[in-house]
Amino acid sequence: MPISDPSSAYNPDEQLARLGRLCRLRSIAVYREQALYLQVLRDELGPAVRQALFSLMSETDPLRFNRLTEGQRTRFHAAIENLINRCSVLLTVEQQMHLADQIQQEQLRHQARASRQMLQGLQQAAQQQQSEPSSQLSDLPPGASGGSVELSMAPPLDQPQRFGIQAPPESRSRPHASPAPVPQPESQPSHDAVDGAIQGDLDVLRSLFELAGEALEQPSSPGSSVGGSSGSNPIEGENNLLPTMPVALLQWMDSMDLALSRRLRNLSHAVNVQLLRSGLAQALLPVNLLETVLIGQMETQASPSNLLRLQLPLAMGDLGPGMDVLCVLVRSSELEFDSFRLRRCRRRLRDQHQELLKMVRQQRHWERRCLDREARTPWQTPPDPKSPAD
Repeated sequence: MPISDPSSAYNPDEQLARLGRLCRLRSIAVYREQALYLQVLRDELGPAVRQALFSLMSETDPLRFNRLTEGQRTRFHAAIENLINRCSVLLTVEQQMHLADQIQQEQLRHQARASRQMLQGLQQAAQQQQSEPSSQLSDLPPGASGGSVELSMAPPLDQPQRFGIQAPPESRSRPHASPAPVPQPESQPSHDAVDGAIQGDLDVLRSLFELAGEALEQPSSPGSSVGGSSGSNPIEGENNLLPTMPVALLQWMDSMDLALSRRLRNLSHAVNVQLLRSGLAQALLPVNLLETVLIGQMETQASPSNLLRLQLPLAMGDLGPGMDVLCVLVRSSELEFDSFRLRRCRRRLRDQHQELLKMVRQQRHWERRCLDREARTPWQTPPDPKSPAD
C-alpha cells in the first residue's frame, strides 16, 4: 500500500479541477470585459483616425488638401470612412479570435519553413565537408572555433550563418583567393578527427531540426497552444468558447492583444495607401517597417497621437535623404491615452490579467505536485510479499 505524503493535505487533481471551475467563471468576466473594450473601440476609432489625418495634414502641408477638387475630397472622405467601417465590423471577439488563430498558424509556418531551410543547409554543409575535407577549418565563421560553445539568446533558426549555412556567393569564392593557410601546430587534431567531430555535430543538429519540424507541422486546434500544461478535459474544451484553465486563458488574452495590434496596423497601412493615391502623401512606409515600430525595434520621433514620424537616412519616393516621414499608425496605447472610456476598460482587463496570473501560479504549483506524486508513488510502494525475494 503506497505511503501517503505527510506534507500533502490536498489532492492535486481536486485542486486542478477546482481551478478549472473557477477559470470557467473567470472566462465569462474576461469575455465580457473584452467585448466591452472592443465596443468602445469601435465608437472611438472613427474620430481618432479623422483627428490623426487632420494632424498629419496640418503638420506636412495644410494647403495640399485645399488644392484637391471637390470631387476628390468627397471620394477621399468616402474611402477613409469605408476603411474605418470595414475595420470596425471586424472588431468583435469572434473575429479577433479568428485573426489570432491565423497569426498563430502563420508563426508556425514561418518556424517550420526556417527549420526546413536550416535542415537543408546542414545537409548541404555535410556533403560539402565530405567532398572538401581540407577546407573545413577555413569555412568556420570569424571568431568561431571547432568544438567551442557559444551562448546566445537568439534561437538557432534566427542565426543560421553561425552554422555555416546559406553563405553568400562572394564568401564561397574567398577560399580560392585567400592567402596560404597558417601552418597548424603539432598538437592540433588530424583532419579525420575533425571530420568525425563536425559530422557528429551536424548529425545531432539535423536530428534536432527534424524533430522540431515534425512538431511544428502537426495540426493545431484553438487550444493546442496550451499543450499539456492546461490540464483541461478535451471533451469540456469542445463545449467552451474560451479556454478552461488559467494558463490557456492568459495566453488567449495575450493573443487578443496581438490580434488587435495587427488589425490596427492593417487599417493604418490602408489609410496610408489611400493618402498616397490621393496625392496627400509623398511616401509609403512598408508594413514590415510599421511592424518593426510596433515591437519597439526602431526609434521614432515625437509626433501627435496615432501618427508616426521617422527620419529615414535614405531617399524614399519624392523625399531626399535624411528627411522626416510622417504617416498614420493607429495604436491601442494612444487610443487609450486619448479616451477615458478605453482607459477604464483597459484597467479592468489588467485587473483580470493580474487575477489570472495568481491562478496560473496555483495551476503550475498543483501540476508540479501531480508530477511529484506520480514520481513518488512507485518508489514508496513496498514490494509484494508474495513475489520471490531473489
